[in-house]
Amino acid sequence: MSAPPAARSAPRDPVESGARRSAFLARRSRAETYNDLIFVGLVLALAWVPLLLGSNRLVAWGVNAVLFGLLLMLFEAGRLATGARHPVAPRRLWWAFLLGGALVGWILFQLFPGAPSDWHNPFWQLTAQTLRPVPGAVPVAGRISVTPDAGLRGLVMLLTSAMAFYLALQLCRDGRRADLFLRALVFIAVGYALFGLLQFALAPQRLLWFEKQAYVGQLTASFVNKNSYATYAALGLIASIGLLINVYRRAGNRGPLPLAMRATAFVETTLRSALPVLAGIGIIGTALVLTVSRAGVIAGLAGVLTLLVLSLVSTRRPWLVLVLAAPVLAMLLATLALFGDDLSERFALPGGHDPRWAVAARTLDAVWNAPLTGYGYGSFDRMFAVYRGTEAFSPWHHWDKAHNTYIELLFELGIPATLVLAALVAGLLAVTLANMLRRESPHPISAVALAASVAVLSHAAVDFSLQIQAVAITYWALLGAGLAQSWSRRLDTAA
Repeated sequence: MSAPPAARSAPRDPVESGARRSAFLARRSRAETYNDLIFVGLVLALAWVPLLLGSNRLVAWGVNAVLFGLLLMLFEAGRLATGARHPVAPRRLWWAFLLGGALVGWILFQLFPGAPSDWHNPFWQLTAQTLRPVPGAVPVAGRISVTPDAGLRGLVMLLTSAMAFYLALQLCRDGRRADLFLRALVFIAVGYALFGLLQFALAPQRLLWFEKQAYVGQLTASFVNKNSYATYAALGLIASIGLLINVYRRAGNRGPLPLAMRATAFVETTLRSALPVLAGIGIIGTALVLTVSRAGVIAGLAGVLTLLVLSLVSTRRPWLVLVLAAPVLAMLLATLALFGDDLSERFALPGGHDPRWAVAARTLDAVWNAPLTGYGYGSFDRMFAVYRGTEAFSPWHHWDKAHNTYIELLFELGIPATLVLAALVAGLLAVTLANMLRRESPHPISAVALAASVAVLSHAAVDFSLQIQAVAITYWALLGAGLAQSWSRRLDTAA
């Protein structure tokens, strides 16, 4: 006896049904099983990067470069050995590779001799004049960059984020891996939030095994800076809400049902599948509030609202998003009410005399002394001391960051190269959004990636969280996964 029309489900997509028949780590092809193992390595690497002070130490930069570089080599070696194609053919993003290559080429051009002498920073000429009378002194070659060693370190960090993006792009084209990636990201974020809450309650004077030097009484988890952890927590919060929406969306694929049966199914899904995710949202939200980071909380809420809007636009059941938005927002507001006393005091403080605005203004003034070439990637730490002045700053305070990533990039790279980087990021976001809106059933990770971009990129205008590797690597990997799933399942992106 055939089922009534209302109970029949729509025919499954052949790509999706094939993926579901193929179990993770037990694929029908060795190439896909091998890629599953590489994916496990990627997730473990992403779990590691926040551990050592947010990867804001030289040893962590080296370990991360080796980890992601090794994963990339293993992925490409496996592809060559099996003859498999790239899940996302490089030709589909040829323009991104072109812009990224041009940016890397410019940074290298800044670091090494070879630029026209008129482009060299005057400090190299002063150095040469100083050393000329010294017997046996090695001649000094001029460069655009004031600090080539810092530029080389910065380039390694930039390429590490690029490798994380590329690996997630290729590996998360597979729908099963994309699902696991989103869950793993939430699990990792909840783990660090729990650690931060326990440390905040039991050992507020400690940061890992170190004595805290700053932000005592404010939650930083394994990060040194509360604002950097706030951005990382915002990524986790957005991912967990995206996962929650996906849990209910998948549970609702049962065809049209009476309202009473829908309500019953909603309660059943909540009790069986959604409660752990809701608990994770509460844990991450509490940790975010206890950072007492004004910009971090605002950026996180902006990302959450963006996610809700994107979910409303891209779903066929907008009522579901609205139903979920109410308890999620209520939970966040309750968290603010319970734990937000210090945060509310921070919002009450006047921000007009914040020295960061003076730093940004002075940095912009310095940009116009080298608008085309910049002072070299990674040079702000040393070079800003020449321009800082004394009237607006404490003479004992060293500014190693501009607290505005965009202005700092203009200072270091120059205007043309910064525009190239901006075009690269904007292009990736535009492709992700356009693909997602065209897809028949968008994967939630695409909306999560776009919403996370709003949080991270807006926070970068008032702080340097995107320059902390744990945030940067996690964000770029998430963007790669979101872009991979933005294309339709029926499209062969390997071609």
